[in-house]
Amino acid sequence: MKDKNDILNNKVYAITNYITNFFITNLWFLVMISPIIIYIYIFEGNISMSILLLLSILVGPALTALFSIMGKLVREGDIAPTKDFFHFYKMNFLQSLLVGIILNILISITYFDMNYFSSKGNKYFSYIFLALLALIIMLSIYIYPIISRYNIKIVHLFKISIKLLIKKIYISLSCISIIIIVLGLVRITRLSLVGVLFGVSIIGYLIMRMEKNIIDELEEEIKEKYKNI
Repeated sequence: MKDKNDILNNKVYAITNYITNFFITNLWFLVMISPIIIYIYIFEGNISMSILLLLSILVGPALTALFSIMGKLVREGDIAPTKDFFHFYKMNFLQSLLVGIILNILISITYFDMNYFSSKGNKYFSYIFLALLALIIMLSIYIYPIISRYNIKIVHLFKISIKLLIKKIYISLSCISIIIIVLGLVRITRLSLVGVLFGVSIIGYLIMRMEKNIIDELEEEIKEKYKNI
């Protein structure tokens, strides 16, 4: 009976620990992108996409830190959410900021071109740029997890990510499906508060579980490429 109680207590502790880790990590992510949230809240209905895209460069460092800490949780089963989040945030800040700027430029170009052709009634080109926008988002699902684990050159990062996007298209689609399913469940069940408090960290955790083997396999390739640097 004692063994059963111990097992039950361990399971309850593990579940509680995961919930706490998800909540705290998600909270710090929201704090780091709070200027975006505040801007959307204040200027609701009169949002400038240019300003929003400019503020969105804050997402890169915050997202990289979130993927770093969720990757550690997947690998080791436990984290110190506050300490680890800010450790990874500072460690990857410059690279993730630069990557975020590059991705934002690409997203801006495709978004405004899509809107331009749509306003001109050219559906064909607007759909092409919509597809390009989707590809950039799918590419970022590899880019941020990779730099959350490895410090590599930007050009090499994009090459690896594009290669994985093509070779592991099923993983890309699975990650997009995870995002859609989690957001869909939040909307259907009307648990918007739960989505706000836990959504990003849960999505990040599931993506890191999905990409764990891929990211692990990159270690030898990256070590070989940078061993003489």
